[in-house]
Amino acid sequence: MRPRTREIGWGAGPWRPVLATGEKKPSDQSGQKRPGTKGPAFHDMISRLAVLESAPVFFTMPESVLRALARRLRRIRVPNGEVVVCQGEPGDTIFFIEQGRCRVVVDKPPGAVTVSVLAEGDFVGEGACLLSRPQQASVYAQSECTLLALDRQSLFAVLGGRHHAVIDELRRLAEQRFSRFADSSVQATWGMLLKEATVVGVYSPKGGSGGTCISLNLVGALAQRYPGEVLLLDLDFPYSHSALLAGLMPTSCLARTGSVPQDAFEEVLLSAVLYHVRGPMILPGALRPEEADEVTPELITRAIAVLRKTFRYIVVDLGVTITDSTLALFDLTQHIVVVAAPELSAVKSAADAIEILTQLGAPHDRLTVVLNNRSLKPAVTRQAVERMLKREVDVEVAFDGARPEQAAVDGVILSVADARSEVTRGCLRLAGLLEAKHGQVELPARSLVAELHPA
Repeated sequence: MRPRTREIGWGAGPWRPVLATGEKKPSDQSGQKRPGTKGPAFHDMISRLAVLESAPVFFTMPESVLRALARRLRRIRVPNGEVVVCQGEPGDTIFFIEQGRCRVVVDKPPGAVTVSVLAEGDFVGEGACLLSRPQQASVYAQSECTLLALDRQSLFAVLGGRHHAVIDELRRLAEQRFSRFADSSVQATWGMLLKEATVVGVYSPKGGSGGTCISLNLVGALAQRYPGEVLLLDLDFPYSHSALLAGLMPTSCLARTGSVPQDAFEEVLLSAVLYHVRGPMILPGALRPEEADEVTPELITRAIAVLRKTFRYIVVDLGVTITDSTLALFDLTQHIVVVAAPELSAVKSAADAIEILTQLGAPHDRLTVVLNNRSLKPAVTRQAVERMLKREVDVEVAFDGARPEQAAVDGVILSVADARSEVTRGCLRLAGLLEAKHGQVELPARSLVAELHPA
């Protein structure tokens, strides 16, 4: 039976907006709360604000603007299995997921393909609403859902003036999702690798040494050979910026999967992965600094178990601080890359880190040192660095001028965009070293997509 072909809206289909607890019908003027009393309507407004504040693009907005948007939201309850929006139909509403999960399905030959499973804090419908395109996919409630709907007229009424930049960001996000969902062949390769992924931890014990730059460009270099099969897990807390540096706009992250039931964890986790058109994949650890506390050792272990079945290489940006989560990751890695700049304090920190890693049992041949030259004239020579580290530098990245900083501003990954970059050359050498030590052979294995997208 063909699903309902109209988007949920005011008067469309069997569902109607649910009056928020404490809201009065126009004909009911009795029992009003005194001004300032924190009644049900107050708590409902707090709930709506919490949903908006958890949504990327919105959470940086002033509270007064968020309140104006929250007042225009309408709550809708959708039973499990029912359609929220239908592929090919027009739409003018963004739906924020307050409770439950939604499955995004693209109907294309030879059959329907699930391209995402979205959970609380995410939203759908922005493509049709802001790009004036038909719905790219159908969205179904995977569980009983509570959605908060914001129509185009209300969105522009609040943001169409001084905050028009937010609408531009939403359009960018809609274009990003459109590209990702259109290339559903990427998801079709997930889970088809024959052996578990190699996990590579990139650790920079001194801030400013370029650990995130090396992590991001290493993923780009590996993805040139294995597009869609190389993932960057960004655990550089409290600020996980790899996605933004790559020009991508995240809508979810690892931290937000911690409360997802076990039976849905794998789908929701993989749906938080961002796809770069040049091949790399990125999973943010957290979208807001306070979410970093949600990334526990237990959550990392669960996530790595899923990701290792899905990708060929997992590169983890570990940041600069050794935490319980970092230690948990060390136990799960097959290789560790220590990044140091040729500066006295950075080299001393790297020497201490190598000693700690050795004490933790890291084999000498599974630990690689990258010397990243951030200035034209290094303060410490390579020979002096090697004496302090008591080991050779495996890969040296030459000074690359202003390219890394400009790439960050432009949202470009150098290793997939600029073959003449010194960062590109260094990360290609590093990728070759890793492949030499962890060469993988493809074997037949179960297809995750066959499970996600049953016929």
